[in-house]
Amino acid sequence: MTTLPQHLQIINSSHCHSEDAKFSPFSKLPPEIRLRIWTHSLERHRLVEVEVAIEEDLPSDSGGARPYSTQNALNKLISGRNYTATVQALQLNSKLLRVTSESRNAALSFYRVHIPCHLQASKERIQGNAAPSMRTAKATKSIFYFNPEYDFIHLSKQGPAKHTFVDFLHDLKAYDPRDVGLLNLALDTNGMSLGLHAVNEVSEAPAKASFIDTLSRLQEIIWVAESHTGRAIMGPGVGFYSFGVRFNHSMPIKAITPSFDLLRRDPRPVGPELDFILTGSSDPRQLRVYWQELLRSWGIRRALPVRERVLFAYDSPVYQQQVYDTKTANKLLTEEQDHWLASQQHWHRFTISCAGKIPVEGPEELAKAVKPAIGFWLFPAEALGPLEGELWHMKKVFDMTNCWPELALSNLS
Repeated sequence: MTTLPQHLQIINSSHCHSEDAKFSPFSKLPPEIRLRIWTHSLERHRLVEVEVAIEEDLPSDSGGARPYSTQNALNKLISGRNYTATVQALQLNSKLLRVTSESRNAALSFYRVHIPCHLQASKERIQGNAAPSMRTAKATKSIFYFNPEYDFIHLSKQGPAKHTFVDFLHDLKAYDPRDVGLLNLALDTNGMSLGLHAVNEVSEAPAKASFIDTLSRLQEIIWVAESHTGRAIMGPGVGFYSFGVRFNHSMPIKAITPSFDLLRRDPRPVGPELDFILTGSSDPRQLRVYWQELLRSWGIRRALPVRERVLFAYDSPVYQQQVYDTKTANKLLTEEQDHWLASQQHWHRFTISCAGKIPVEGPEELAKAVKPAIGFWLFPAEALGPLEGELWHMKKVFDMTNCWPELALSNLS
């Protein structure tokens, strides 16, 4: 197998731990020690994308009964509404669910919320010729195993919002034996502006109470500001000549695998490239404004503010280039480099005027380049500046040199 150049070698394998490590005398350990080891291996974060959508043609899970009138196996009231929650399924579930009966019981206990859902076959999504939403691509009816304390739900919207967000949040709590539900939420522009922020009235009393309780008890929110143009930046190619020509080697590359290890500080020398962080979404500060409006409209006065962070990452716009393991990461990086060189030739006059040469980076510059990371950055939301001014501009550039980011490294097979 051809070895990639040093500047294309991802750092993930040197920082992420593996579930495949073996310890021969494990079975001879006392049961309580084995259980603690199983549980410790499960204690990792996941960023799980969930698309909620109305399904008018589906029969109600409550057998035709009116919403919020039936109970689940935990004897808790469920919404019974006709909606689907489609979860991106690639490498979603822990391997411990299928190793031994002991490890499975430990995993089922750790992921204590077992809520009905549809699982999206992500590899089909990658290999398709089109770019279907999660809902329109093939999905199978299954169970979503969820841990409120460790998992972040990236709630995205498909179709009219209506009650879908409220119903799903209610059911997450109804299927939790501890009655906790959602603690950690991630939202992009559509999920917030067209989904959560659009909820202005809830008729059913149990749904309203559950919705208010969830917003009151949320611990963390991640505002998703990923970009399709955040690394190889050719001004004319993205519609902004003022952006010039540059390659941001530091910006992480988003994977579609949910599990990640969080490093409290990006260990790479990323400082010089923090001055030009490009997002293809609207200003994430607008999402914070919406959040404050949402709390006011529902009369929620939190004792402590929710922890807010902003996610920056490069997200490939082409499904065939999505990253889910080391092989696909290497493929994307190689194709990204080839496309970057081709873009410099295509915009050769502009490139020469900005950089003075083609290619922009020669062997000496590439030898000093920051190695790529598969995952995402997290910055404190307040580091993006005050919540004022024109916050709807697309392809927003942020100078984050005064705030070093956390680095979430995706677990790749």
